Parts: sequence; structure tokens; C-alpha cells
Amino acid sequence: MDFSPVGKIGLAPMAGAGDSGFRRICREFGADYTVSEMISAKAIQYGDTKSMTLADHHPDEEPILIQLFGHEPDPLAYAAELIQKKYNPVGIDLNMGCPAPKIFNNGEGSALLKDAELASKLVKSVKKACCCPVSVKMRIGIHSFGAETIEFAQKMEAAGAAFITVHGRTRDQQYAGKADYQAIKAIKEALAIPVIANGDVCDGPSAARILRETGADGLMLARGALGAPYVFSEIKSYFQNNKTNEISLEKRFEICLRQLSYMIEDKGEGKACVEFRKHMLWYLKGIIGAAKYKAAAGHLSSYEDCKELIGRILEDKK
Repeated sequence: MDFSPVGKIGLAPMAGAGDSGFRRICREFGADYTVSEMISAKAIQYGDTKSMTLADHHPDEEPILIQLFGHEPDPLAYAAELIQKKYNPVGIDLNMGCPAPKIFNNGEGSALLKDAELASKLVKSVKKACCCPVSVKMRIGIHSFGAETIEFAQKMEAAGAAFITVHGRTRDQQYAGKADYQAIKAIKEALAIPVIANGDVCDGPSAARILRETGADGLMLARGALGAPYVFSEIKSYFQNNKTNEISLEKRFEICLRQLSYMIEDKGEGKACVEFRKHMLWYLKGIIGAAKYKAAAGHLSSYEDCKELIGRILEDKK
């Protein structure tokens, strides 16, 4: 299977936010590929249907990579092979960057940065189990960036990783502070395979900056797309004409409702609206006086509730 992230802007995996509806709307607005929420390989091996459904996706989201996490070669190989047969993704991405305490304390996610030998075995095991590309998403270290992080990335390359996505923060930083673009640059310069940059990209200028300062082969956006899936088209417009196209409030909320409709299509109205509440808060970000709408956003229970709230906001802004 042929897939390369070079020159592309992808949507990063986001647990609890990057579901099928969100991935679908991001593809509509220019994301070149998407990555699923992270899925436990162990849960797949144990036959957990809820975990397996995290790999479900609409054709409009493709090309899609399915992200797995775990710390044992056999469950990861089993899950990768099963997912490839059922979903035929363009790649399997291995999570070696999640900073969540529950994941880290179980020796998974960013904890793997402490054990390059084990991490190499995981890449080799998954690569042997499936024929699609296997990639790695990592951070620049646990406590700090140093030679050991570069060595870790080199070992992932030697193990057969097709490309590596680097979030320019340490595990200790979680999502605070600024992404370290010089660290991403150092990793890029040490590898022959593509390196995708991730961290603090929210518009055209920031996208241009990360590419310029890291020399990365492509971009992956995460939080910068929440409540703003149109950011992908804005970045591409900036790259083409050095200008950022402004989007109207009406258009923003039109996109908001379309995302909700996709989520309802996937999950049913009740569940979708409960899960959409946090997305609605992201769509309200930057709107003057948004505080008075947040309470209503936190109680959405139907598509009409959302539509009514949006109508009230637009009327207030006239």
C-alpha cells in the first residue's frame, strides 16, 4: 500500500475529540489525511467491541491511519492485522507520545521513550503483521530533549518505521508551554525517513513557521483544528497567496452544525449532542461575550437546541 505524508497536512489523533464526525469535516476543509483516536491493542485482542468501533470511519475521511497503543508486541501485531483486514487503512500509527498518567504508568504512550529496544520490537512486530506502512508518533522526550531522543527516533527508523511524527513537547510538559521546533529540526536532520511536525499550529503563519524552522516534510494539526476545522483550507490558502481568508461567524456556525449532523448520523442524536457539547465550546472560542452562551452549550441535547443557540448568538451579534 502506497502512502506518504510528505507535503501533506494531516489531522492528528485526539482521544475523546477526534471522532469520525470531526475527522470527516476536517477532510472536507482540506486535511490531506486523518488519524483515528488511539485504540488499545490489548482491548482489541480481548475482543472489546467498543474499542474496535473506534476504527470505524466514513469513506469521506480517507485516507486514514489507525492509531494503536500498547507495550507488548503480540497484542499490537494481532490488533494491526485484524484492523488491516477489516478496515484497510493506509497505515498503522503507533502511539509513543501520549502523556496521560494512566497510559504512561502502564508503560505505554510516551513511557516507551524510556525503552528504545522495546519500542523497536513493537514496530517490527506490527510491520511483520501487516503490509501497510507503520509509523510512530512521539514526543521530544520525557523530562527534556537530548541525544537519547534522537537515538530513539533513529532506532524507530532502523526498526522499519515509514515516517515519524514529532510533537515538540516533552511528556512532562503535557500540553503546556511552547513546542520546541529546534528539537524537531534535530530529529529531522538525523533521519532519512520523513519527519512530520506537530505542535502549536493554528493558522497559516504558524504553519509556515514550523515548516521553516524544523525543515519537516509535512504537518499534523491537533488542537488548532478544534472548533476550526476550516483551518486546513486557511493554511493552504496562506501557502498559496500569503493571505489568510477570514471566515464569517455565519459560516463558522454552518460548519458547526454540519459536524453535529455527521456525529448524529454516526451515534444517534442523544449521544452525539452530549459529546458535541465540548465541540460547541471550541466553536465559541474567540467570540466576544461567549461566556453567556457557555451554560447553554453545556446542556445541548438535540440538534434543534444547537440550532437555536446559534440563532440567538447570530441575532445578538447583529
